[in-house]
Amino acid sequence: MSRILIALHGHLVKRSVLNAVFEYCMKMKFKVNVLLVDDEDAPSPVLADFVARLKQAGLNGCLYRQAGCLGQAVLKHASRHKDIRLILVDSMKNWGSRVPLRALSQPVGLFSGVVAS
Repeated sequence: MSRILIALHGHLVKRSVLNAVFEYCMKMKFKVNVLLVDDEDAPSPVLADFVARLKQAGLNGCLYRQAGCLGQAVLKHASRHKDIRLILVDSMKNWGSRVPLRALSQPVGLFSGVVAS
């Protein structure tokens, strides 16, 4: 089973994005990992509800936490989970200038802009 990774620097995320990801994963039977970077607070209620919905639907929703820059955290997480096929990040401005995108293993799609407005 393939995975989608939602990587956030903080925990603000659009509910509409999470709903679309949920529907997509239901159709494709993808697992979902949520990675919070540099965030010691509890996940937002929207994010906590999303992870609970994933688990209830049998999509193995998992919430991970890691310190550091977003790009490094994503690379480290992706290296441990070779079945990640799609990565959604909150913003490329949080990625980190010293982390090359080409370091991601292929085939992986990377999309940014999933933060709440």
